[in-house]
Amino acid sequence: MFKKLLEILLMCSLLLAVFMPVSAKVYTTDGKDGVHESIFVAGNPDFYPIEYYDSSAKSYEGVMPRILNDLSERTGIDFTYIHNGEKQQELAGNMQVEIVSAYITDNKDSFAADEITLFSYKENGSMVNVGLAFTDIADKSLIAKIKAESRNITEKDINGYFMSGSMTNPDSHTAILIVFLICCILLVALTVLLIIRLNTVKKRDRVIKMTDPVTGIGNLLYFEYHFENTISDFSRCLYYIAYIIIDVNYLQVYHGASTFNDVVKYTAGVLASYSGNNDVAARITENGFAFAFQCINPDDAKQQIDEIINKLNKYTDAEGNSNKPVFHAAFYNLTSFDRNCELVLFNLRRNCIKIIGTPEQTVYCDAQVMNSALEEKGILENFERGFRNREFKLYLQFIVDNKTKKIVSAEALSRWDDPKKGIISPGKHIESMETAGLISRLDFYMFEMVCAQLDKWKDTEFSDLSISCNFTRITLSEENFLEKLKSISAKYSFDKSKLIMEITEDAIEQNFENALSNVTECKKMGFTIALDDLGSGYTSLINLCDYPIDIVKMDRAILLKTDTKKGRELFDGMIALSHSLNLRVVCEGVETEVHNGLVTASECDYIQGWYYSRAFPVEESEGFIKHYKVKNVV
Repeated sequence: MFKKLLEILLMCSLLLAVFMPVSAKVYTTDGKDGVHESIFVAGNPDFYPIEYYDSSAKSYEGVMPRILNDLSERTGIDFTYIHNGEKQQELAGNMQVEIVSAYITDNKDSFAADEITLFSYKENGSMVNVGLAFTDIADKSLIAKIKAESRNITEKDINGYFMSGSMTNPDSHTAILIVFLICCILLVALTVLLIIRLNTVKKRDRVIKMTDPVTGIGNLLYFEYHFENTISDFSRCLYYIAYIIIDVNYLQVYHGASTFNDVVKYTAGVLASYSGNNDVAARITENGFAFAFQCINPDDAKQQIDEIINKLNKYTDAEGNSNKPVFHAAFYNLTSFDRNCELVLFNLRRNCIKIIGTPEQTVYCDAQVMNSALEEKGILENFERGFRNREFKLYLQFIVDNKTKKIVSAEALSRWDDPKKGIISPGKHIESMETAGLISRLDFYMFEMVCAQLDKWKDTEFSDLSISCNFTRITLSEENFLEKLKSISAKYSFDKSKLIMEITEDAIEQNFENALSNVTECKKMGFTIALDDLGSGYTSLINLCDYPIDIVKMDRAILLKTDTKKGRELFDGMIALSHSLNLRVVCEGVETEVHNGLVTASECDYIQGWYYSRAFPVEESEGFIKHYKVKNVV
């Protein structure tokens, strides 16, 4: 905004510079002798705006002095106006001057030995020709030189002299003040227009920021804004807040991942159709919607929510034969004390998640049920403190080559070093972080720590080691995923192929097109791509062809099945399939001597598990590598 104002001020300054009186680059003298080696000029002191004498500046101003200034620059001739009280005709008649300026060339006065017309104007229906008259004492070569250069003065130049010269009043500075006031008014007007424009742009940007790009309805920012501004203290107790969640896992298994966006758009349309003037509907998470509506009592509210959920679940029924609902909702009647939108949504989401996978479609949350999640809210506040104080630590579990049993890489794991509770494993806080929408923050937090560690190792004895870093489906599906990734990695100069990005199977199934685009771009940036937990969850073997995957990590559940003939065949078959696609295989979860012997005898490329390495704090990792002893080489 300040830059725009400066531009306006500069423009107005230029306007003032144009309209302010400018003295011609000629001399003016009150004496009779003029200035040595100058051409003497008799000016017309009362021919405003063409020519006039400015008593305050003690010089001739107007159009003609500007023309003489132009001619002076073109010819190198100096001109001096004589202003000693004698009239123009007397100075010319007495042969005291060589040029009569602002001369009406139609007059044919006796003192005019020669003349030249410079411009014309219309007055009372007749054309008046104005120029210069040369007296008998003017040198012929001088006259020829001035005439020749005057032909180069264009009509555009003359018009410019008129525009700049005619704005000045020779008798006072009133016109200057008027021009100044006009410029001030113009400045104010432009400033107002600028402010209006900026407000319009800000409003448009705010609308964009508050809109979900997939559905076109509001997002979390939109809902929070209306929670604070639309729901008044007077009407708060009439409002019910519903949290509607899509069971993504069940939807994908029974209806396919490709239907997700269609279902999301359909959900937004249904909520919009049920929204009155005072209701608010928004998509606030990837698979969650919030709906604020007015009802007289809980029974009417339940009836409306049941109707909405039934309609939503009928859409998925039409797509396949579901025996469990895909949509669930938790709703709550606001009290006069409910001013924290984040807390209300968090509590509703926690209660809504509890009925996912059950036949129950809706649940009403009273004050007691809502308050039961406050303890978990306190945990979330601890998360914020943990990020702020860098309490989340980088741990490494090393991976060995199956043939040489030498350490080749490590997987990055997070551990929460709570100042009161000590080290907390991920299993105790990851779910809460996902619920609170903080898992993406943790993913990028760990990614930067891995980047920093690889950068530290790049010119040391550990430079050949790789580190894998996990990215959840929520993180991978973010719109600004690549922007964040590039911003962090650009701070470091390590070999990007040494960082292995582990992508979970549910991540690439959640939003196929977006995930494929992001993973492909990561591969172009030089990162190595690994598919984690192959053989469980949302396995789709076609992903091994579509995605630029370098490594697959076989889930421990496959290894545990090798005690049967079919299980062993499945284990060997998955390794063979991966190798046929030029993919390297990591077998996870090797913890016993029996499993180690089985994996060692297989064609698996790498082994990971407690049999070889527990998870070490990064500070202890270098010591472990130096003292590690190769074991069980076949």
